[in-house]
Amino acid sequence: MSAVPLSRADTTWTAGANTALYSTAGNWNNGVPSTGPQLSIFDGNALINQIRSIDIAGTPRNSIGLRFDFTAADDGFTFFTANAALNVGLQSRAGGVNGILNNDNSTQIFNVPFRMFTSAGGSGAGAAQTINAAAGDIIFTGAYPTTSTNSTIHNNGGTLTIDGAFNVTIGTTGRGDIVNSGGLTKNGVGKLTLGGTMANTYSGPTILNAGRLVANKVNALGTGSLTLNGGILETGGFSQTLGTLDLDSNSTLDFGAGDSDLVFSDSDLQDWNGSTLTIMNWTAGVDSLRVGTDGTGFDTQLGLIRFSDYGNAPGQIDPNGFVTPAPVPEPGTWLLLGLGSLAWVCFRHRRG
Repeated sequence: MSAVPLSRADTTWTAGANTALYSTAGNWNNGVPSTGPQLSIFDGNALINQIRSIDIAGTPRNSIGLRFDFTAADDGFTFFTANAALNVGLQSRAGGVNGILNNDNSTQIFNVPFRMFTSAGGSGAGAAQTINAAAGDIIFTGAYPTTSTNSTIHNNGGTLTIDGAFNVTIGTTGRGDIVNSGGLTKNGVGKLTLGGTMANTYSGPTILNAGRLVANKVNALGTGSLTLNGGILETGGFSQTLGTLDLDSNSTLDFGAGDSDLVFSDSDLQDWNGSTLTIMNWTAGVDSLRVGTDGTGFDTQLGLIRFSDYGNAPGQIDPNGFVTPAPVPEPGTWLLLGLGSLAWVCFRHRRG
């Protein structure tokens, strides 16, 4: 087996007390990650006094992903820039860990934008990457100089997948926007919170396979379709306007506290395959769920909805597309209906 050329081998951040600049070659054991580019590794055990606040200095920084290795009893890393002329931020090509992998139990914080690329540095489906909070949390604050026009995460046409047992937050005090034509997939048992000050405008599908997905701002879920394949979607008291609503496995929609209005396009043609959508914390006159605009947006799906706070009532849809709990007869009504049916059977039996 031939050796990997040094210029393309992985490179590890080893900065001591000298400088926090990402671009200083001496801060890495094999040069800056843009050489090649290379996989960027952040291992707090490399130096006891290692610098953990890293200044990207407003210039695009390329790599084939970022990996954070376990460090006992230590803090995570923070990426920042004080440069008002901030351009793109961190740029990750597909390959390596294919995005960001946190194997450390500390939280990794990104106060800079993040942009995805294909392995060749282009755009499209091949730019798909994963942010994996495998052992600790990951936070994209969206907080960087307001003069920057760069989105917090630019998917460049590829699907952004969030995975792991720990939590990922995109948007805290800053903009927090996810943009471009790719989609968003949520895997793993951890929680993904989509917040910040700017709406997410990505146009690809949003797919929830596991864990919790918290919409913590208006239009947090992009503009494409929504597929629930398990897990819990929390509306967070914010409104969302989306494409179709599909269900591939039993899932939960939690309206929580506050006023949430969910609007979907006509979803009558979506096949839920018998899966059940449990809707909880829905409050009449406060929250709303609308599918289509004329009462035909749902058909067989209505019988697969369970409003848990209304006796697990199925759904009903009005002429304007608003879905609400269908009336559930009181127990006494069911008893009267049952007795009436029994009397009718006895009457028919005597006549026969």
